[in-house]
Amino acid sequence: MNKYDEIQKLVFEAGNSVDFADFGDGISEEWITKAEERLGFELPNSYKWWLINYGGGEIYGEEIFSIYEQDFDTVVGGDIVYNYELNIKNKNYSNEKLVICEANDDIFYFDLSKRRDENEILIYSLNDNKIYADDFIEFLKERITESKREVMTIMKKQKV
Repeated sequence: MNKYDEIQKLVFEAGNSVDFADFGDGISEEWITKAEERLGFELPNSYKWWLINYGGGEIYGEEIFSIYEQDFDTVVGGDIVYNYELNIKNKNYSNEKLVICEANDDIFYFDLSKRRDENEILIYSLNDNKIYADDFIEFLKERITESKREVMTIMKKQKV
């Protein structure tokens, strides 16, 4: 089973805990191209696969930034282009950090200086300042399983 089949299975098994569009109902490749042109760099292949197939969404209530398919000059919220430009404008992060998720426990970003073979980019944890995932699919798997463990721990504590 390849990594794309694995993540489809994991998303399906997560049920309501993962709120993505139905598989196949993602965004158009035209909007990905527009986003890449606006950003000035190519997005990683695994991230583009997720955008095309799932479009965007949340894992246990934490939004994964996507492309909203709206004019980049007026869009707000969890649009990745909007957030990147806002972070650069406000000098929150260097232009080498493309934030993909502002979770309750951490901020995760593509380190654009760490582009690898097959057009993949390492994902870092801002809190730990270390590699969190080798690609976007691994990031999704980690967030889904990590969040599930945290929820289970909280539920066990509440029963005691």
